[in-house]
Amino acid sequence: MSSAPKHSEGPSRPDGARLAVSLSRQFEAGSQPERGAESPFAKKTIRAGDGLGLLCEVRGQGDTALVFLHGWCGDREYWKHQVRPFTADYRVVTLDQAGHGESGKDRKVWSADGLAGDVEAVAKSLGLKRVIIVGHSMGGPVALLAAKRMPGTIVAVVGVDSLQNAQFQLPEEVRTKFLADFDKDFNGTMRVVVTGMAHEKTDAELKEWLVTRAEAQDPKMALALMRDLFSLDTVMAFKGAKVPVRCINSAGGYQFFTPTAVETNKKYADFGAVIIEGVGHYPMLEKPVEFNRRLRVVLKEFAIKK
Repeated sequence: MSSAPKHSEGPSRPDGARLAVSLSRQFEAGSQPERGAESPFAKKTIRAGDGLGLLCEVRGQGDTALVFLHGWCGDREYWKHQVRPFTADYRVVTLDQAGHGESGKDRKVWSADGLAGDVEAVAKSLGLKRVIIVGHSMGGPVALLAAKRMPGTIVAVVGVDSLQNAQFQLPEEVRTKFLADFDKDFNGTMRVVVTGMAHEKTDAELKEWLVTRAEAQDPKMALALMRDLFSLDTVMAFKGAKVPVRCINSAGGYQFFTPTAVETNKKYADFGAVIIEGVGHYPMLEKPVEFNRRLRVVLKEFAIKK
């Protein structure tokens, strides 16, 4: 992180957001990973406990709801290759977590537990009775904290390149350097980090799509959440969830890779993992066809017994 390249702030943030939309449309048009008809959806704004507006899209039908949570500085579009394929069997909810995308930004305290409370508010508002949370990156720990809040409603957590090692913590000096680099040059450091999280063979257009969307997020929110995540007791989060935890994680091949420690995690939860080769931190975008196939297999374990 010591040599983050200088990256011009360029146009104002609204222009960056427009560029994100433009790249999104281009990337969407060029990527059709799984066949399926257009599915109607309802776009809803749900109020969090503190009154903040939470934007979500709801599709499909089914006794079980899949709630997809994006990661740090992402948005609900990270799941664009999953929403349609799974609507035939599940109620599918994609959420812009607070501070991200089209959800509200005016929150005094940013924390993973606060985001978990938002998941609870969304589930209650939508009347979800049986939920599996699919959480990418930051969405994994948020899912664990939400499961603790909603016993009996959340029946499983599926991490996506997340929850690799309950005992792992970045050294204090690395955390401090990350925060200082982001504080000094948010966009330049974001570009280094996001490109370093993609696999070495990931398409350049996808990398730019990811960078542009991440750069459009609010730095104040992003840094506050990063500080909170650095302090999170992941072991306690695993223990407190009290639901099966399954992960679909990368096999490596990117700069900031963390190996999945299955045996370590089994000490704290009913844990299992599926490993995908040739992807970085974004398997649902880098190899959506394989990811969807693997996710279907994982979800079968939690099907309602008839």
